[in-house]
Formats: sequence, C-alpha cells, structure tokens
Amino acid sequence: MASAILVRDGRLVLDEARYVSEDVFERWMSVPLRSGDVILTSEAPLGRVARVVTDAPLVLGQRLFGLRGRKDVLDSGYLYYALQTHRVQADLIGRATGTTVVGIRQSALRQLEVPAPAYPQQVAIAEVLGALDDKIEANRKLAATADELCAAIVRESQDSNRAERLGDVAEIVMGSSPPGKTMNEDGEGVPFYQGVRDFGLRFPTRRVWTTAPTRTAHGGDILVSVRAPVGTVNYAPETLCIGRGLAAVRSRTDQQSTLFHLLRSVRRAWAEYDSGGTVFGSINRDQLHNIEIPAIRSDAVARCEAEVHSVEQRLASALRENESLAVLRDSVLPKLMSGQLRVAEAMEVVAL
Repeated sequence: MASAILVRDGRLVLDEARYVSEDVFERWMSVPLRSGDVILTSEAPLGRVARVVTDAPLVLGQRLFGLRGRKDVLDSGYLYYALQTHRVQADLIGRATGTTVVGIRQSALRQLEVPAPAYPQQVAIAEVLGALDDKIEANRKLAATADELCAAIVRESQDSNRAERLGDVAEIVMGSSPPGKTMNEDGEGVPFYQGVRDFGLRFPTRRVWTTAPTRTAHGGDILVSVRAPVGTVNYAPETLCIGRGLAAVRSRTDQQSTLFHLLRSVRRAWAEYDSGGTVFGSINRDQLHNIEIPAIRSDAVARCEAEVHSVEQRLASALRENESLAVLRDSVLPKLMSGQLRVAEAMEVVAL
C-alpha cells in the first residue's frame, strides 16, 4: 500500500499518512516521486515546501505539487531553497488566485521565475544550506529522543497507588489578557502569549509583545493551555505575559522538570475539559487546581528530578542551537541566491 503524504514544518509527516491501494497509486502517480524531489503546497497554506527523503511509493494529495529539477539545468536541492526566498514566494503569491482559499494552478506555477546561477553553483549552494539543515535535523532527533527518555524516567518513578492534586503541589497563576492597544509585533515590552499558537516542543516562539503586562510567568514556569487544546504545555523561556488561554504553574517542591512530564502524562484528565465547553473546551481555576497527577515514589523523588532535569538541559541546548542555526540559514539564503555572498564565504560563515 502506498501512503498519501502530509507536509508540516518543512518536513514530510509520514507517520500520520493515509494509505491507498497499489491500483490507486499506479493511476495517480504516473511519474513516481523519488528521493530528492521537492513537495510544494498549492493552497491552504500556499508555498510551503518539503524534501522527499525516501524512494518508497508516495502519493500526492490534491493540494500538493511534486517538483524535480532537470539534470544539469536546475538542481532539485537548490530549487528547495530557492522556493523559500522572499522573492520567489512573492512571485508565487502574485500568481495565485481565489478569495476564500488562495491557491495556484499548475499552468501558473510553470511561469514561476526562479533565479538560476550556473548548475555547479546551484549544487554548491544547496550543499552549504543542506549542511545547516542536517545539523538542525540531528538536533531535532536528539530532542525527540531526549523527550521520550524524560517521559520514561518519570513514568518508571511513579507511585501507582497514589495521586496528588495539582493545587497542592504547585503554585498556579491564571492568565489575563492586556488591552489590545498595548500589543505589538515590534518587540516593545515583554513577549505575550494568548494560547498554544506559538508553542514548540519546549518553548514558545516570540511573535507578539505587550507594553502593559497583566499576569506574568517567570522563566522556567510551566505554561499550561486552559483552552482547547486543554493541557498542552511548554516552558516559559523568560519573563512573559500570559493571556486568558494560559496558566503558569510552578512546583512548590522544586520538582519542576518532573512536574512538566506529569502534566503531559494525564491526557485523560485534560480530555474531559477539552470537549466540555459549548463551543471550545476550557478549564477554570478551581478545576485546574483539582486536576490529579500521579505521585512520585518517595524513594525516587530526588533521583527522578535530577535525571530528568539533566536530560532537559541537553534538550533545551539542542533546541536553542537550532534557533541559531535557522536564523543563520535564513540570513545566508538570500545572499547566496543573489550572489551577494559566495559559497566559499558562506562556508566560512557557517563554519563548515
């Protein structure tokens, strides 16, 4: 059976793919995808890209294009990065049609203009940028493995016969949104988060700031979503303002790393509130205080926190390095494409 692929965060998401029969695959994919091809979303949202990293049979959905550069004319690796530049993205959007759903037809896509230096230069550019992405992917896998390890340590340390009320083991601050006129995207004031929109694996991404914070979370606090999806968690990387969709949770017993994973482990408890609202699920202050989480065995409390905290530190380091690598890649990309920066110079910049 062949899989129907999804694109998310610049990657193919194969573990959530649907499957079709071999007959459907043969009818729909007269030209099969192969490793190195580029996937482009044609609408909702338009212009996201991913690389095919397998030769296994894959099926393109209706909102996806499969692209492959012509040998010695356009390198597919180079095309992947060229499609992400502001110049090409602007051209892509300019050729799109539709009001409710904006998309691009194949005929219009064929007219897209992509800057194309000499083929050897394209290959070299793709190799430099690809090396940065390889570092990012290695860190992402390290973080995912560390995440699973932390969850396993906490799970093995739990006392199966005992649970605790969240309000008894943690301080809880419910969020409150500041006036809309105090919010901005220019970096003025402190970062503001209304809900999970900007959440990552561990830390949210800055997007909105406020000059008049109402309720704040401190660096290291656990941010808990109190509106659908209820119970999603992140760490506060710094002092920040929390809106009505979040609460800040702080362990009373210095077991913050353990508490983070305990909150993630009680999915059934959160699910009750996730679907309990008339329109959107939510949980109020009293309900949050009464959420029950597993207790840690008394003989494992110190060891569990020490081990999880140590792994979390390595995980956080990998994620922060990825942020720096992504900024470096995105700053080098347009300069390489325009010829402002030579490949040899870029290799020195990225220290490869």
